[in-house]
Amino acid sequence: EEEDLEATAPPTRKARVRMWEFGQNDVKRDSGSKLVRLGLASTIRVGQSFGGIVLNSEAELVASPADLDIVLQHGVGGVNCSWNRIDEVPLHRLGQRKNHRKLPLLVAANSVNYGKPFKMNTAEATAATLRLVGLTNQAEALLEPFSWGPEFFRLNEEAFRRYAVAAD
Repeated sequence: EEEDLEATAPPTRKARVRMWEFGQNDVKRDSGSKLVRLGLASTIRVGQSFGGIVLNSEAELVASPADLDIVLQHGVGGVNCSWNRIDEVPLHRLGQRKNHRKLPLLVAANSVNYGKPFKMNTAEATAATLRLVGLTNQAEALLEPFSWGPEFFRLNEEAFRRYAVAAD
């Protein structure tokens, strides 16, 4: 009798990806809007209940492997806005303050901010969070639609390796 390999394989762990949209970018070129269009993320309204990790460049805590349970249970929320207009975003009204996280030192691979530290677009930041908590396959799948996706992981490979062993 053949063993059913599908039944014995560990379940695929996947997080929900949410996006607060602030309409500050060209939706045809914007990475967050593209994730929503492709069904890789869904939008969430300001003030709507959200218990997942909220990406916030002004947060005190850094996203880490310790956040895996929160991400698996509640997801990760990206803030889709322009870096030039971030001061217009009501970050205090997004999700639960205790779950706000910033990203560690990583560099962008997108064509607008290539090589600039901390200047990732929404798709890069969201994928980085998934990668940091240990959801590497989902992180890579999230950036697959972008020509610069593999370059983002290549540029930050060593950093991701070091952050993966950090407790928090």
